Amino acid sequence: MNETALAVVLWGIAALLLGWTWVPAVISGLGGTKYANGGTDDPTALDPSTQGADYAFWHEQLRALGYEPLGPAWMRVSFHGPQWRYETQVRTFYSRPKRAFAFVQRQPRPMDVWWLTMFATCWQDGSILLTSNAVDEPPGDGEYVVQGMESVDLSAVEALHLSQQARLQVTGKRLDSDGSLETLLKATERHAGQSARYVSLHLGQTYLASHGLVHFFLSLPPALMVGPGHWGVPLANIVLGMVFNLSEYLAKWRAGALMREQLKVQPAGPAEISS
Repeated sequence: MNETALAVVLWGIAALLLGWTWVPAVISGLGGTKYANGGTDDPTALDPSTQGADYAFWHEQLRALGYEPLGPAWMRVSFHGPQWRYETQVRTFYSRPKRAFAFVQRQPRPMDVWWLTMFATCWQDGSILLTSNAVDEPPGDGEYVVQGMESVDLSAVEALHLSQQARLQVTGKRLDSDGSLETLLKATERHAGQSARYVSLHLGQTYLASHGLVHFFLSLPPALMVGPGHWGVPLANIVLGMVFNLSEYLAKWRAGALMREQLKVQPAGPAEISS
């Protein structure tokens, strides 16, 4: 194989490797992200004995707070930054006295851990209030209100949620008392789709800008030394792409492992995530 043929083959490999992340990044960067969800009313599917210790940690707290199992669900974002699909498994609960939902999400591989837990209140006008345990975040305005507290103590996160629920009731908001999984899924799909597009738009554009600049500047030395048509240029991009993908995979895997380790040492009571 001569150098020209080798360069063509390597450019083809580079296009496939980089295209795997750059194509969805372009689509999401142009606002092409899609959101969908679904679920079934099957409380038996929420049995913690079959879900792992990380799920059991959250399940125990939610049951102690008075939330009853509703059923399993899923949430999917297509063209999420450099990812073709970002799908999470969800386990949903509901407290009729508090008229509030709670759901636990399992982060997809390579994190593969039950971590993000959210409380949700659906209103009769179709709007929704969400409170997560992931980050400290003040409540926003409008029909899609999101707030948060960085904590593994769900009683504290719930207290934050119920206090904001009460404040919104004072303004005239009326609670939706249906309490079905379908109500939660419809409210989430109605509002989360726009939020997912905004987040993915930023992720896609940031990914393309940062990775594109790195590939460009690291391709310059071999292109200037041996010419842009030399096989060394696509080879440099292939190696760089593999390094990027592997490092990002390992970073996510490590984050998931740290989360699981943290849940092992935390009691299922008042506790804060260490910074």
